Amino acid sequence: MRTNEGSKLMITAVIPAFNEEKTIIQVVEGARKHVDQVLVIDDGSEDSTGERAISAGANVIRIPKNSGKGNALSIGLTTAALNRSNVIVCLDADGQHDPNDIPKIVQPILDEKADMVIGSRFLDEKSRELIPAHRRLGQSVLTYATNLGNVTKITDSQSGYRAFRKDVLEGFDYAAEGMDIESNMVRSAVKRRLKIQEVPIVAMYEGLETSTLTPGSHGMIVLNSVLRSVRTEHPLLYFGVGGFLMTVIGVIFGLYSIQQYIDVRALPFGPSLIAVMLTVLGILCVLVGLVLSAISEMVLNGDRRTNGRQ
Repeated sequence: MRTNEGSKLMITAVIPAFNEEKTIIQVVEGARKHVDQVLVIDDGSEDSTGERAISAGANVIRIPKNSGKGNALSIGLTTAALNRSNVIVCLDADGQHDPNDIPKIVQPILDEKADMVIGSRFLDEKSRELIPAHRRLGQSVLTYATNLGNVTKITDSQSGYRAFRKDVLEGFDYAAEGMDIESNMVRSAVKRRLKIQEVPIVAMYEGLETSTLTPGSHGMIVLNSVLRSVRTEHPLLYFGVGGFLMTVIGVIFGLYSIQQYIDVRALPFGPSLIAVMLTVLGILCVLVGLVLSAISEMVLNGDRRTNGRQ
């Protein structure tokens, strides 16, 4: 057991894994140096990932059929919390994350400065340069999308290297089952006003198979999930921005049509039709955003009053 100011604390590492027999032993052995328990969630692996994790000293939960990282991570976090873990740290099984970074990932929680800690690859210049250019661009786009509408802004929404206080896990309302779990967790944590802190890490890519999905597929899944969340949580932002842009474009086409009419005394059919359609659709989108935003605020206020009475 690790101690903090005389109190006994239990730290558990949760490692979701799918066909990671090449790296799982070194990841488990590295994590065991810094935690009290290592829990590997073998997500339907078709190789010897589970057996090798056990041989390295991990406790293993085997899911018969691959169910996605989000589901595996959820099972691992829940199990660790039920096993009386006080701090739970998550890292990937592919060797991308250095287990020796665990102490600095969990330290802000031990110091009671954070509820959730994210290991950011973008706070360290060396780590940022190690990320392949196409992945760096994609991750930046996804982080920007994840931050939409959030008061708290982070630099690396897709990092799977993160730690949590046990008691904050119960309130997470993410529903992701796949690779969009990281963004869902961030948005849920911001929504609950948890204290989030980022610490710099160095992630490895060379020679590693760091994803079961292509970067494009991964990015589209995450982006779609983030946009659905924005639509639900910030309808005015989701509908209003698009509606405003359509209205502006519609007005531009309208002005062009008016200028053409002044010059040649005839309205151009195509630009005029586009002007009317975009302007009407844009205004409707803004109105829908305003109505949904008002409804969302009413529901939120009702929930706050209910929680206050409880």
